Amino acid sequence: MKRVVSVSLAVALFVMGMAGCTPKPATPSTTSQTSAAQEKTEGENVAEEKAQKQEELPVLKASVMPALNSVPIKYMIDNGIDVKHGFKLETVYFANGGVMNEGLAADQWEVGIASAAAVNSLAIYGAYCVAEIGHAEGGVGTFCRKDSPIAQVKGFNPSYPDVYGDPETLKGAVIATNTGSIAHLNVNKWLEKLGLTTDDVEIVHMDYPQAYQALRTGNCDVAAVNPPTFYTAESDEDIMMTSSLTNLDVPQFDAILASNKTYHNRRDILVEYVKAFYEATDALQADPDMAAQVLKDWYAENGTEFTLEECKKEVMTRPFVTSGEALDREIGECMQITGEFWISQGLLEESRYGEIAKHVDDSILKEELGKEK
Repeated sequence: MKRVVSVSLAVALFVMGMAGCTPKPATPSTTSQTSAAQEKTEGENVAEEKAQKQEELPVLKASVMPALNSVPIKYMIDNGIDVKHGFKLETVYFANGGVMNEGLAADQWEVGIASAAAVNSLAIYGAYCVAEIGHAEGGVGTFCRKDSPIAQVKGFNPSYPDVYGDPETLKGAVIATNTGSIAHLNVNKWLEKLGLTTDDVEIVHMDYPQAYQALRTGNCDVAAVNPPTFYTAESDEDIMMTSSLTNLDVPQFDAILASNKTYHNRRDILVEYVKAFYEATDALQADPDMAAQVLKDWYAENGTEFTLEECKKEVMTRPFVTSGEALDREIGECMQITGEFWISQGLLEESRYGEIAKHVDDSILKEELGKEK
């Protein structure tokens, strides 16, 4: 009897032991938690690898300003176009072209965008213009009050029928503008078409918003302004435009600049930068509403507020140069025009004028971008 009980007890213990060794089926929650943890780990690894690869990319320092011409750079960074082309942009902010050139002299940036300021970049600091990316003549003009004698004379020069004023109404006028700028160039060309010179008027230096306010309050006779102040003035019912670079037939373009060191020592990255830039301008030009919103955001990031409508006007009147357009045109003409103007104003030594043409090179544009078309 004891033997039977012992055997039965042994069998029972064996069965219980086997049952304890049998693995329990995983519950659905345990499986999903494990899977989620694995996916999270894999996702983190991918993100870390991506971040590490980006850190390993060569950095290119790009100057930016609170202007439309810097919007493609913002767009490139926001959409990873720089990384796609094998480099990482690092931006250096400048308030205007003058201080941007000071930064160039101090080796603070490698690539930049400028219009009028590009003349000094090339002629004095040895930078190179390698492409033109935006029409800069739009949104530059002179304004007077509607009750001004200037506003009563239109088409004095038959070759420029939409231009207002004549020698009699303009002589002695006080003109407020940012001296040495494209708007100042507009003033000179306006006076030239009317048979006048800067000796016939009084030019007072003011930033564009202050020039506009001076006109509204009667503290000057004419204000010459750039975007976005131009669009604010244009919508003012009490004042009117008297001339613009557009109706004076004066071409201006924003240019891609490369420092002397970058041009000679980092051509491979410069090539990719030009390609990336035109990828951005193609996208922005194809969607004006999107471009206007990016511009509005860019102004806000840099401390100024403009309406979306004002930004839409700027985008429409200052279109970007697309990759297709870039291949069909020559670059550098506008810099010659601006260089002549600066010499006339004592802003550039005449002996430096020849350096402008020497530092215009469209080989990257024609050879590298042309391969993709």
